[in-house]
Amino acid sequence: MEIEVKLFATLRDYLPKGSGRFSCKMEIDNTTRVQDILNRLNIPEEIPKILLINGVHAKKDQRLKDGDVLSIFPPVAGGSS
Repeated sequence: MEIEVKLFATLRDYLPKGSGRFSCKMEIDNTTRVQDILNRLNIPEEIPKILLINGVHAKKDQRLKDGDVLSIFPPVAGGSS
């Protein structure tokens, strides 16, 4: 099974070598969870993250399915009023 993983902003530094600019394809099995992908990419646990699967908020213990798109964002802050 295959998923696409998209990393944004500073998290792009964790993409495997040879990946596209923002994303990579990863082979998974039917037991792979979001946390497994975070571990595989060596993204530190202490870095806050916003997780989406196919555009819907996800949890670290959620299982992934063939064709899923996992998007990982750092938290967004700032702006002015």
